Amino acid sequence: MINKNKVAAVLLSIFLLISLAGCQPTSKKPTTPPQVKKAPEVAKYTQEPTISLYRTATGATQNLKLEQYLKGVVAAEIGPKFPMEALKAQAIVARTMTLALLEYENGTRGKHNTDASDDHTEFQAYDETKITDNISKAVEATRGEVLTYNGKFAYALFHAASKDKTASITEGFPKLAKKAPYLVPVDTNGLKNAPAKYKNWTVKIPRSEVQAIMGSKAGSLNDIHISKKGPSGRAMTISAGQASISAVDLREKVGFDRLYSTALSSVKAEGNYIVFRGNAWGHGVGMEQWGTYTMAKEGKNARQIVEHYYPKTMWTKLYK
Repeated sequence: MINKNKVAAVLLSIFLLISLAGCQPTSKKPTTPPQVKKAPEVAKYTQEPTISLYRTATGATQNLKLEQYLKGVVAAEIGPKFPMEALKAQAIVARTMTLALLEYENGTRGKHNTDASDDHTEFQAYDETKITDNISKAVEATRGEVLTYNGKFAYALFHAASKDKTASITEGFPKLAKKAPYLVPVDTNGLKNAPAKYKNWTVKIPRSEVQAIMGSKAGSLNDIHISKKGPSGRAMTISAGQASISAVDLREKVGFDRLYSTALSSVKAEGNYIVFRGNAWGHGVGMEQWGTYTMAKEGKNARQIVEHYYPKTMWTKLYK
């Protein structure tokens, strides 16, 4: 279903219309946003491409049309129980992210000599066995639709759940900060409908494991604590003794599927363990999947949902 911490992999549209504040004459028409020329790597997609997918279970390479591949991604990422407009939003975001990773991060060619992998820690989750009629309809209804920024593919990152705000790019992916400054915190309400496990959790990691990660300067870890938080309130730096480590790096080293997010309320030494308490699930950047569920239930359509989570990007149609 939802990537419990996606993206293994590490893994672009201008400001659209900004509503004028205050009272305006009713006869005045809104300003038309300037047209942005598509970058060459975007403009070349005039027809649906075929991509190569590494299958982790067998080690085989599978060639798939992009839209068919996306059905398996949506199925694995959120599944059929989400409202139709949420499924459509996930399709648009997954399509955008797929092409951004192919064009700007070389996909998984360096590791598997393929465009993509079905391992969510390497690319995106994929499971063709979970495709349903609704998922197929959602992908087909958004065929060829992506998000761009300044004419380039946006890094349309997405995650499972956030509490009140999504994360800034610097909080979730510091190394992408210069590439995707348009990924900013936005209000969200995903925990309203998310499963209980996303709302509050406690994770215990052996003290010796954290000591090995932070090094000898961290000392006994008795004073381990969150020393810096980011714009959304997520932990950015964890410190102990004379050592500090990026919360993102610590989470990666501990394991994305063990330390669920950097939305930490406390980090403390307790006996033989370092205990992390927090909420949310995933890196926190971009579209929050359970937030799309809530917005869709409230009557928002896919375009409204996507434009909420990526407010500085442009809706673009690549092919019919």
